[in-house]
Amino acid sequence: MKNNSVFTLAFLYIALGCFGVSAEPVRFVVVGDLPYSEDQARVLESEIRPAIAAGNFPFAIHLGDFKAGGADCTETGLITAHDRIMTLIPGRVFYTPGDNDWTDCDRDKLSNPISEMKRLTRLREVFYAELVPVPDAWRYRRQFGYPENATWRHDGIQFATLHVVGTNNGRREIELDDKPKALDAVDARDAANSKWLQAAFAAASKPDVKVLVIAMQADISRVNWTRDCSRKYRSKCDGFGALRDNLMSQSAALRKPVLLVHGDTGRLCIDRAFGGERAANLWRLNSAGDWVVDAVVVEVDAASAKKPFGFRRLLKGAVLQAAC
Repeated sequence: MKNNSVFTLAFLYIALGCFGVSAEPVRFVVVGDLPYSEDQARVLESEIRPAIAAGNFPFAIHLGDFKAGGADCTETGLITAHDRIMTLIPGRVFYTPGDNDWTDCDRDKLSNPISEMKRLTRLREVFYAELVPVPDAWRYRRQFGYPENATWRHDGIQFATLHVVGTNNGRREIELDDKPKALDAVDARDAANSKWLQAAFAAASKPDVKVLVIAMQADISRVNWTRDCSRKYRSKCDGFGALRDNLMSQSAALRKPVLLVHGDTGRLCIDRAFGGERAANLWRLNSAGDWVVDAVVVEVDAASAKKPFGFRRLLKGAVLQAAC
């Protein structure tokens, strides 16, 4: 009997290793929507950064909005944000842009509004000049033409970032750029996101992947317009509708746990009803930031079908239970 038990344990150990699935839950940290002020910057540096270092996380995801929407988009601020974000875990930070970082840079209430399209070009130059130097085993990839869209795999979990932002995904408040050209760029980004999402689900369908985690800035659960975006309706339309439907249908077809992590809106909460009956396997985390100056630790337990995801605040340590 003892020999059989030893054999069984050895077999399980080998099997888990072969499939790249950790026997222990995987933990990573999510940051975003901060700092919006000097006070928040001090909390980030004096409390959040040391807590991340002490947590020994394999990587961090930053959900964008590294400054307040009412702050000017300066070159100095961009470089400072890059250095601040990418050193949270050196060589292990995946950043996806937010609307405050580029689409809001042309607001007329700013003291020095600038072209949002030029800002996006510069943001890509600063943040994506180099690949994230992770091991080859992570299968890290970036989308051609959209380096902010990344995929990687860690301990049997497939991860993906999508460049989806507030301001109706960049369709509103185009103030200083040629509006048709800017909207063409939004359409192209939407198409790229659709392809990247499809590729992420294809990767997650492999037998050695147990869970899919998708990160973006925008809260796509909010529906402000009932009509779809089209060549006729390009701004006053649901800028997230096609992506939301795509996410729902592919999650339902995958039949594995899927987690959408985002920022953008103020409430820190967990949503189990987002997928409805159509995609009951789809979870949503509206992460910390904005009015909640903290980060969130996400725990993924691929072996737990009923509760594959756990969440707690990094600084407070409190387990998140609030429903969206």
